[in-house]
Amino acid sequence: MRCFSRLLLALTAPAFLSLGGLANAAPCEQRAPTVFVIKGETNQALADCIASTLEPTTTEVVVDSHGGPAGVAIEIAERLAALPDLTLNVTGQCASSCANYFLPLARRLVVGPRALIMVHGGIDPAQVASASAEQAPALQAIAEKQRAFAVRHGVPPGWLLYRTAEAPRRVDGLDGAYRWPNAPRFKLYLVEAPMLRSCLPWLDIGNYQARLEAERLTPTEIARLKRNGVIATGSIVCNTAAW
Repeated sequence: MRCFSRLLLALTAPAFLSLGGLANAAPCEQRAPTVFVIKGETNQALADCIASTLEPTTTEVVVDSHGGPAGVAIEIAERLAALPDLTLNVTGQCASSCANYFLPLARRLVVGPRALIMVHGGIDPAQVASASAEQAPALQAIAEKQRAFAVRHGVPPGWLLYRTAEAPRRVDGLDGAYRWPNAPRFKLYLVEAPMLRSCLPWLDIGNYQARLEAERLTPTEIARLKRNGVIATGSIVCNTAAW
């Protein structure tokens, strides 16, 4: 989509879904030999928890995360990449770095009631170019790490809303239109089935779109999403743009 603008340059998404009593619990848990639970920010505490807790017998990761810093999230994702035939079970939200880097590693997606998958893009040349002289080297290193991750795992540029320094308001890897073309200024993209199927074709998304239509894409919920700066991706899809 030649005019697909990306308005949020932060590394994390707002956590407007409550984690309830889990907020103060450990960020990860090996709940059963095949079931591993991730909750909260994708930060160093989570990375350390996963490094010491994750069992190679895991086949399902249950997640409720608003994302976090891209660099450490990519390192976490590389640990998850060692799990074969992975199911990702989203019980609340998988946003920002969770969606960018964890979801592409899965082969099946399971969504709980009112679950959300949201993206706002990763680290790209446009963001590096707009950073201060002090921030740019660190962002460039993360951008290179992200690119290597994406190439290694077949993640297309469109999934990460990748922009160049020459065209910072354009994502060449996407085509299509928002569900709400006249929505006010927004910060996050609620991912719909067309984008999921085109960007991550190996992922079995099950009844994801039906759940969205019934639980999130109703007049009341649409108004709430808009108030929280969220716009649905509608017919937007990844095209053939490659790294």
